[in-house]
Amino acid sequence: MKEFLMLIRENADYGEMTAQQMQDDIEKQIKWVEELMAKGNFKDANPLSPEGAHAKGNVITDGPYVESKECISGYYFLLANSLEEATELAKGCPSLAIGASVEVREVIQVGL
Repeated sequence: MKEFLMLIRENADYGEMTAQQMQDDIEKQIKWVEELMAKGNFKDANPLSPEGAHAKGNVITDGPYVESKECISGYYFLLANSLEEATELAKGCPSLAIGASVEVREVIQVGL
């Protein structure tokens, strides 16, 4: 199987969820991961901190910025035979139901 990176993009203010909403979302994510694992389509995943840095040329700034409207909040490494299959798997991501978008890209193995 090939490896695919799925990036989750959410509103930059995703921290405005209530504690119960966060717990519900976590439970949905866990259930989805368990389903992916059972099918052999899961490799790894992690949420990302809202703090970060952005480099463009020689300029380094902190970010993400609320003005940018969205940020990458987490990632999954999916295992699939094709981009089409990985995209179908990504459609099950619970974050989509709360307004997030996902980007799926094949990881090119360079053999280092």
